[in-house]
Amino acid sequence: MKQYWKKLTAFFISALLIPGATALAESPQEKGLRIATEIDALPQTEKMTSEAIFRIYDAQDKLVFTKKSRAASLTRNFNDPANRLSRSISYFFAPADDKGNAALMIEQPGDQDDDQWVYLKGLRKPKRIIGSDKSSSFMGSDFSNGDVASRDINDFDYVWLATEEIGFKDKKIKTEKIESEFKEQKKKEDYGYSKMIAWVHPQTGLIFRGDSYDLNGQLFKRATLLSFAVKKNKAGKKVFIPTGMEMKNLLKGTRTVMITKNIKVGKKTKNIKESMFNTSYLTRKWW
Repeated sequence: MKQYWKKLTAFFISALLIPGATALAESPQEKGLRIATEIDALPQTEKMTSEAIFRIYDAQDKLVFTKKSRAASLTRNFNDPANRLSRSISYFFAPADDKGNAALMIEQPGDQDDDQWVYLKGLRKPKRIIGSDKSSSFMGSDFSNGDVASRDINDFDYVWLATEEIGFKDKKIKTEKIESEFKEQKKKEDYGYSKMIAWVHPQTGLIFRGDSYDLNGQLFKRATLLSFAVKKNKAGKKVFIPTGMEMKNLLKGTRTVMITKNIKVGKKTKNIKESMFNTSYLTRKWW
């Protein structure tokens, strides 16, 4: 589910790195801003469909819920980093209690607030995610609504911290450790984060680990990359897509594992139209 991942990676996307020569006398702040800007320009897909499985575990590490969803995404101007605008829609089809619930995200240009909506069948109408709703749980998981939302890199201040190796399966991956922090206190309060730290692979932009700190400065959530896939976009460029992510709430002891599968791009997504990314399609069949 691209937008879940984008904004799951979206949640730490402000702290990313791509390769390039380091400027002389570049401060940690300048380096952080430079690499955030460069990673934002990495290739993206134009259209994508996928399925996601959420496995939600309690504090005793017992599996309590398995939720399944279908998602579609579209990126306007996907080949133009300065003008890209992403949107996604997802539909939950399991378990039975969640069947019919849905979510929608529409990235807006400039300083406009992005539109984020959820449809819960018990409410019988779409609910817009605003303000402190960003810190609320996304569909009962350890991901928050803000974790799966788009981010504007201009909303953050950045600091490059170090180059570090991080374990991934049986390998050691060289990553760049970057800190990002909302510029506005209001956004910190809405999202419930004082800062985020990400460990990012220079060549792919993949976030192998992301730590989130609460408003008291305490580490309380950790995202870990479990797997990824490589697809080519419409322009023939490689796009690295996370397909497995674990989010742990370190204070509660709970965790959620999200697995993305059946990823389709290119000609296989010809039925994805821009017109379907609106609230009316939260209750209409588009898949």
